[in-house]
Amino acid sequence: MRMEKIVLEKVCWKVKATTAFQFLQLYYSLIQENLPFERRNSLNFERLEAQLKACHCRIIFSKAKPSVLALSIIALEIQAQNCIELTEGVECLQKHSKIHGRDLIFWQELVSKCLTEYSSNKCSKPNVQKLKWIVSGRTARQLKHSYYRITHLPTIPETVP
Repeated sequence: MRMEKIVLEKVCWKVKATTAFQFLQLYYSLIQENLPFERRNSLNFERLEAQLKACHCRIIFSKAKPSVLALSIIALEIQAQNCIELTEGVECLQKHSKIHGRDLIFWQELVSKCLTEYSSNKCSKPNVQKLKWIVSGRTARQLKHSYYRITHLPTIPETVP
């Protein structure tokens, strides 16, 4: 592993982790390919992306494998839309991604709970107490001094041509 890292550094190869968003894009495109043309609008990618963002707001989802999280979101959306013909596609993706059934069910339950709470009235207004920055006195003094170092730029006059 160490030697592999050294070789990658020498050839300037940047290794990046695959994210749940990338898996979501991949799974979505694979499922869309297998749908008849008239049913392609049944799954909305923006909605899936918003659900993924809602899940990423919870720390528990940082422990999920990106592939499992993405497939959980898609599988739940397919269940919600009652798209029975897509269930086979999800099972195929699960098999090819080597995701255990119990893992998928576990994360689907957590995603479902998260999205239910996210869409409830409890989540509509943030708690102001939790949104306050708490910094140490030392950090506050450093921030105060750095604020005065900012040079204020002159206003650019607006002229109409």
